[in-house]
Amino acid sequence: MKFKNILFFTALLLNLLDVKAQNQKNKEEDLSKLSFKERLTFNIGGGLGGLMLSNTYSSINVMPQVGYRITPKFTSGIGANFQYYKNINYSNNAYLIYGGNAFARYKINEVLFAQTEYQMLNFQNTWNQYALIGGGFNPIPKMYVSAYYLLLYPNNNIYNAPYVIRAGFMF
Repeated sequence: MKFKNILFFTALLLNLLDVKAQNQKNKEEDLSKLSFKERLTFNIGGGLGGLMLSNTYSSINVMPQVGYRITPKFTSGIGANFQYYKNINYSNNAYLIYGGNAFARYKINEVLFAQTEYQMLNFQNTWNQYALIGGGFNPIPKMYVSAYYLLLYPNNNIYNAPYVIRAGFMF
């Protein structure tokens, strides 16, 4: 399938989901009545990279995150990154990459969100910085799919591209 077709169907799906969200009741809850624990959100996400684990490049990423709902639409929090990485063009070795992240997420409507993220990741005993901007959508409640563009990354970019795609669960 050509990139144009994928882009078209993605845009169509996003528009359909946006219409669905606009038709739902827009109920803003009063967060001041919730306890600290009730304002916490949890994400368990991650992704696969390298053209579905190809012969030359493989990447499996797991990212648990905890956020705090500052307003009904704005959440900020921290998380951890764990990644298995192998690129035979770079080395025959496989690596475990680890680190942390801080994120800010803005809920545009019931299914769409925008997000920025800052990561500090250890790759081969060197700490590197990454800055991501993007967003995602919840096609099914408690699940999400998101895409990010890397604004900041080192020369030995572990994502092997200027973009990152993730999927996961929110609860």
